[in-house]
Amino acid sequence: MKTTVSVDASKAIAALMGGKFTESDMLEIEKPVAMNIINKQVELVPVATSDTQKSIGPDIQSASGTEVIDHIGPQTDYAPYIELGVPSRPNYPIQPFVRPSVYGNEGNIERVAQAAFQAKAKEKLGG
Repeated sequence: MKTTVSVDASKAIAALMGGKFTESDMLEIEKPVAMNIINKQVELVPVATSDTQKSIGPDIQSASGTEVIDHIGPQTDYAPYIELGVPSRPNYPIQPFVRPSVYGNEGNIERVAQAAFQAKAKEKLGG
């Protein structure tokens, strides 16, 4: 169970920068966004053994000068059972932590993304 983050800045980059962001630039912009989501998941995940909590991290699927696709979430096999429960055990507690790391956190994610984009654009423009 992972959250997919897709940062597509192609239109903004074309308008502001003439398409002059590199893959490295986009990864630098995406990193604070990913960290915001990772930190929220770490905060929300129920901890029994801390294995799931320790396994939460980014998994970059692709990156270019205009877009980064990152699957963010836990790596344990049982994380979906924590998030969604166990159908065969109706009393097993459902304890969402992946979905709430995005839904309900959109304002923080947007603020972080805008700040990272503005900082990179300013750097690229020599400001």
